[in-house]
Amino acid sequence: MLIINREHLWYLSSCNTKLFEAWVKEVLIKGLESEQIVITDNAAFHRSQRTKELIESVSCQLIFLPPYSPDLNSIKKFWANMKRWVKNQIKQFDKLYEAIPAFF
Repeated sequence: MLIINREHLWYLSSCNTKLFEAWVKEVLIKGLESEQIVITDNAAFHRSQRTKELIESVSCQLIFLPPYSPDLNSIKKFWANMKRWVKNQIKQFDKLYEAIPAFF
């Protein structure tokens, strides 16, 4: 299952290159302004040529964090906190993807 809206891409599987490219195309680049920099980790699905081309098509640049640099990737702490919160609150929701926006 894949759900895309203006700000999010929800999927019920593990992320892969195809899903990440869909998010870049349908969500990310629509919100970018010329000359912005997109910084991501070195996950294999972030590194496709198509992803780079999509980001560069709106005059932006893709930069990768150095490998094994969790100190530079603060989103890891955020996801850990969100996962913990969702785990504790999930019984209040019918579907996982309903719980996540409630975190915000």
